[in-house]
Amino acid sequence: MATIGLIAGSGRFPLLLAESARRAGHRVVAVAHVNQTDKELERLVDQCTWVKLGQFGKVLEALQAGGSEGVVFLGGVSKVRFFRDAMLDALGARLLAQVAIRSDDNLLRTFARFLEGEGLPVLDATPYLQDRLAPEGVLGKEQPTEEERADARYGLELARAIGRLDLGQTVVVKDRCGVAVEALEGTDACIRRGGELAREGAVVVKAVKPQQDRRFDLPAVGPDTLQAMIEARCRVLAVEAGATLVMDLPEMVKRADKARIALLGIK
Repeated sequence: MATIGLIAGSGRFPLLLAESARRAGHRVVAVAHVNQTDKELERLVDQCTWVKLGQFGKVLEALQAGGSEGVVFLGGVSKVRFFRDAMLDALGARLLAQVAIRSDDNLLRTFARFLEGEGLPVLDATPYLQDRLAPEGVLGKEQPTEEERADARYGLELARAIGRLDLGQTVVVKDRCGVAVEALEGTDACIRRGGELAREGAVVVKAVKPQQDRRFDLPAVGPDTLQAMIEARCRVLAVEAGATLVMDLPEMVKRADKARIALLGIK
């Protein structure tokens, strides 16, 4: 049995990992973020410490006190929240000063290197979530048209291109035209903006960044993603198969079929 440190952001994936890890016999010591992490996590872990964004010293202290042997990053932390709510402690200020370009990957890698220097290796979460990765092919009853498949293939190229610039993981495409790309606002806001511009029938594509360190910030979709697409009148959600985490797939398929949205895993 190992003791796994979990640095939890928003969404259900931290909860799913905690359930899977404990079912496999591991202890889970969590650090949760105020205004980000689901409070249900407290019930699913052996120990939970709440921190505000930027309290890196408190994060380290909680992981070490809990006996963590390795650390998993899982769940989103909104960069908008970082600018609004961050309460940098002395360690946080020191680490931030080391980051010249404050992209998601650079911030995460800097903190990961620091943790590893403190004897806390950062682990890949996917071994605990293999059954949550998107399979290849059509995932529901609704079939994309050939035009929509062409948009999805183009969208995958476009998503990988913005990923190389470390901007985001999501694009909205219509008729082989990039309508919206994800940046600071996050996936759902990108979808809504793309829907406003495309009016209806757009294809949403989400892919892993080509240089992505898979120990953190894997692309993820769930029912909230689908709800944003319904509101934006989008037609297809295409995700990179084998690399995108899918939350509550049976429920997503049910909702997508009802809304006549095609779900597609592509490579």
